[in-house]
Amino acid sequence: MDYLLVLAKVEPKQGCQDSILEVSGELISESLLEEGNIDYQLLKSINDDTLTFVEKWKSPDALKRHMASPHFLNFTEESDEFIEKMTVQVIGAEELSL
Repeated sequence: MDYLLVLAKVEPKQGCQDSILEVSGELISESLLEEGNIDYQLLKSINDDTLTFVEKWKSPDALKRHMASPHFLNFTEESDEFIEKMTVQVIGAEELSL
């Protein structure tokens, strides 16, 4: 199966990791319900305060709709003051049967 893999790495401002986690709950739960979503997780680095959203989407259109959704836009607005830096990587992927 082909899909888009999104890795959104978030570097919180000093002392702001918990605030990002608080505003992420609705984003994750609502995103998992979206048409075209395969998976949506938030992972915490064991080395530092970095958080990484790991997302799988069935198509570019599904990802585009997600980025225009109220819960995504709300998260973007609410989390902005807590984020030092965010880098996003989108990868077209194909699952392998080994």
